[in-house]
Amino acid sequence: MSEEFTFPNLPLNPVRPGTTVLVSGPGRPASKLSRRLTLELDEETEGAVLISTNTSGRSLAREAAGTYPDLDLSRVGIVDATGRGDVEIETDARMKAVSSTSDLTGISINFSILFSALGDDGIDRVRSCVDSLSLLLLYTKLPTIVRFTHSLGGRVNATDGFGTFVLDPTMHDPQVEYTLNSVCDGMVKVREHEGGYQMRIDGLVDQPDGWQPVDLSP
Repeated sequence: MSEEFTFPNLPLNPVRPGTTVLVSGPGRPASKLSRRLTLELDEETEGAVLISTNTSGRSLAREAAGTYPDLDLSRVGIVDATGRGDVEIETDARMKAVSSTSDLTGISINFSILFSALGDDGIDRVRSCVDSLSLLLLYTKLPTIVRFTHSLGGRVNATDGFGTFVLDPTMHDPQVEYTLNSVCDGMVKVREHEGGYQMRIDGLVDQPDGWQPVDLSP
């Protein structure tokens, strides 16, 4: 088995390869935490693929470059699922776009293309992020999103990767979070607290107990 994934700057202990987590919390904080989990790569053989429904590919590439100036963007793939097709061409990041947020088949195909392209370049450990399931649920019924999440999670598991799926629970009935969490290995909850943020890990072994302060400023 591959080495565990580590998160040196977050209150999250190493997790086994093949793990998927549901990142649950208010939209912006959950997105920022999920991107940190995905883009703070720990070694040169790691890469990342992000599916974005709420931030254009152009904006996400620029945000990644600005937030992580030492990040090699050639190790990052972005699927623009906003439907705007606003991708950055003058970047080392690999960019794909789908014409509609409801096009789950196109999203899955482009995710697989970018995933495979990283592997062809010698990247054997991939962190992935779907941001967010909540916006996909505006266009598609829950059973379809469950199958989509299960399919991508299967790819993560089969390749010893690490995957995050973002959900804003305030947008849904509690049963939605329960159902999607059952497809993942664990859940990371994030909340605002006294002017800052806290996170809590549920369902993963050997993790800190209770709510832990987390810096989402990077």
